[in-house]
Amino acid sequence: MKSIQVILAVLLFAALATPVVAQKMKIGDPTKNNGKVEFEPMQIETGEIPYGVPIERAYSVKNVSDEDLIILDVKSGCHCTVVDWPKEPLKPGQSASIKITYDALKEGQFYKIVSVNTNFDPEVGVGLSMVGTVLPK
Repeated sequence: MKSIQVILAVLLFAALATPVVAQKMKIGDPTKNNGKVEFEPMQIETGEIPYGVPIERAYSVKNVSDEDLIILDVKSGCHCTVVDWPKEPLKPGQSASIKITYDALKEGQFYKIVSVNTNFDPEVGVGLSMVGTVLPK
C-alpha cells in the first residue's frame, strides 16, 4: 500500500513539474485532399496578442488538381473562433483564402483548430490551427 502511495506521489509531482506549453499540430494532410489541395500555412503562430482585441489571420488554399475544388464546410471548435471561406468552386490552379478570427477574450495560451471539408474528401476534414498567447487585461 505504501509503495502505491509513493508511486502516485511521484507521478503527481512529475505532472505538476512539467511545464505547460502551447501545442503544435502535426503538419501534413492525411486525407484524400493530399496532392489535390495545398493549404499554406497549416499552423499560424500569432505570438502574444492583447486581451479582447480580435485577431484575424488567413490560410491560403490552392487547387492543384485537375478538377474543381469546392470547400464544403469549415468548422470551428468553439464560439470564440469565426471562420469565413469562399463558397464558389476553385478552378484548377486557383487560390483563395480561409479567414479565421479569434476573439482573444481568454487570457493565456490558446490552440484553436478549424476543420476544412472539401469535395475531394467530404467525410474527413483537414485541420488548420492557430496558436498564441493572449496577454492579461
